[in-house]
Amino acid sequence: MLEQLIHNLLGRVFGDGLGGELASRGTTFLADELRRSVSRESEGLTSVRLRPGESYLVVARPKATRRERKLAATQRSLAERDARLSRPTRSQLRSARDLRKVQRRLRRARPGSRRARRLESLEAKRGARFDDVIRPTRRQVEVRRQLQSVTSQLDTSRAERFDAAAASRRPLRPGRRGRVFG
Repeated sequence: MLEQLIHNLLGRVFGDGLGGELASRGTTFLADELRRSVSRESEGLTSVRLRPGESYLVVARPKATRRERKLAATQRSLAERDARLSRPTRSQLRSARDLRKVQRRLRRARPGSRRARRLESLEAKRGARFDDVIRPTRRQVEVRRQLQSVTSQLDTSRAERFDAAAASRRPLRPGRRGRVFG
């Protein structure tokens, strides 16, 4: 009955004919999709087997504040920047390759020979060069320090909000077990 009334109303609004029929069908489709998106089914997060006498309490974290969202965005950008800065450079790759070559040649050389002594001194030079090239740059150190600071601020803020929400939570009424999601 309601569908017939809606169909007649849409027919009068959009008129008769093919254009009116398409417009009314499109409007009906959009209304159905809107209704379906608003009234969603409940979603199971986990399933727990409880023994008699055990209880299961679900506590949701409160909605993020503007400060938390900004800190989270800053944390993501700093993490991306740290990942970009941590990629090995060409000089690091070349230094590692040179060191690996010398070490392989040194393994094949007879211990105590003049060639082995020369390769050992070359390995020490290449190892020192590799250590210098691999050392984090000032920019990397600064970005990691900022990332650590922002992460600790975000964790502190989230913990404070969670504690405040837990403190304001009302206890369950006597005899009420709460909802069981499965």
